[in-house]
Amino acid sequence: MNSNHYERIMTARSVKLRNIVWKQYGFKNLLVWLLVYLLVGPFLECVPYAHILLALFMTVVLFSAIYAVNSGGRVLPVAIGMLVLTLISMWMDRIGWFEVPDAIYPALLAVYLGTLVFSFLRYILSAQHVDADVICASLCTYLVIGLLWGSLFQLLEVVIPGSFGGGLLETACNLHEKADVLNYFSFVTLSTLGYGDITPQTQSAAALCQSEAILGQFFTVVLVARLVALEVSQRGDEKSSNG
Repeated sequence: MNSNHYERIMTARSVKLRNIVWKQYGFKNLLVWLLVYLLVGPFLECVPYAHILLALFMTVVLFSAIYAVNSGGRVLPVAIGMLVLTLISMWMDRIGWFEVPDAIYPALLAVYLGTLVFSFLRYILSAQHVDADVICASLCTYLVIGLLWGSLFQLLEVVIPGSFGGGLLETACNLHEKADVLNYFSFVTLSTLGYGDITPQTQSAAALCQSEAILGQFFTVVLVARLVALEVSQRGDEKSSNG
């Protein structure tokens, strides 16, 4: 066996091992990057080229999510295809090499995030016991739902300008800053905090806000019930095996 062939085999094994590790810790990695994007991102608005840095964070988030998608069925190929299209539209818009219609990126992002939510929910609801992976998957799903509705709010604002109003939106200088503000508004709505600093100004915007608030409460109730049921069942099985 020549050295080049040996190096190719070792490289392939190394790549396969990294993929296995990323897949094993997919939800944990995704949760970390989601929190970095959501908690660190807002403090970068005064940094030079902040929109590029935020795009890099979002790229890592979207790419990390692929490793948490269930590889069975047709969900993974659809998710990969939507990821590629979403990243292309995002970077073409951020770099400015090609003028992309404002509605394209939030529309593609919404479809991709919706695919992630579908895959993550299937994983959570099919889990047979509670562990760190299931808990991380639940937290990731909640955060991705918030980003999903944020992209829907952004899409609606592009299609129907003035759908949302408030002080933070008035200070936003471009679509990128509006997207960040609408993401914040999405999580406020999802958690039903309702600060009132941003409000829907049209019936369609109000309907989106209403649906997110309902989904947020429904998701929390069903998730808690599901995790409690799994934990009770798991402890019952352990007692039966010990007895």
